[in-house]
Amino acid sequence: MDKTERILNATLEIIIERGLERTPMSKIADRAEVGIGTVYKYFENKEDIINGIYVKIKEEEAEMIFVHNGFNPDVKDTFMDYYGRMIDYFIDNPLKFNFISQYAFSPIIKSKTQKEAMARFYHFDELYKKGLEKNLFKEIKPEHITFFVFSAIAYWIKAATELNIKIDKAYKKVLLQMAWDAIKK
Repeated sequence: MDKTERILNATLEIIIERGLERTPMSKIADRAEVGIGTVYKYFENKEDIINGIYVKIKEEEAEMIFVHNGFNPDVKDTFMDYYGRMIDYFIDNPLKFNFISQYAFSPIIKSKTQKEAMARFYHFDELYKKGLEKNLFKEIKPEHITFFVFSAIAYWIKAATELNIKIDKAYKKVLLQMAWDAIKK
């Protein structure tokens, strides 16, 4: 793991444990096992590191979600595959899920960073455009469908985690069907 990765991973761990305000750069350097000068060599400040973490997580998430992109022409099957993979990614990566749920809409994330990170998620809009063309979905903008479904599923994962609800295959299937039912005509 290179120094940049170590700094990003250390920061992710610390801010989830302690919060951003209680995460000094010196603590990041210690956890990453690098000098403080090395942290500043790669990142201007904590906000810059936060933006780096955001891009890194969204890259990983997109790789996981869209691994089968284009293999299935059925809109519903593709929906279930994409969101099922998203759920799996966040359940398997709780620190990253906590980070995304806390910072995705934070003013700390620069608009340039948001655009860079979310550029990988255009497949959702394409899926919804295809579904709208086939008259499968309620008539709202594709990106609004994306926001609605993502927020419903993300909040469910957060609640299930907080309430110690076991997220197994059957429960995930029910959630995905509920999300599909909420947007279909």
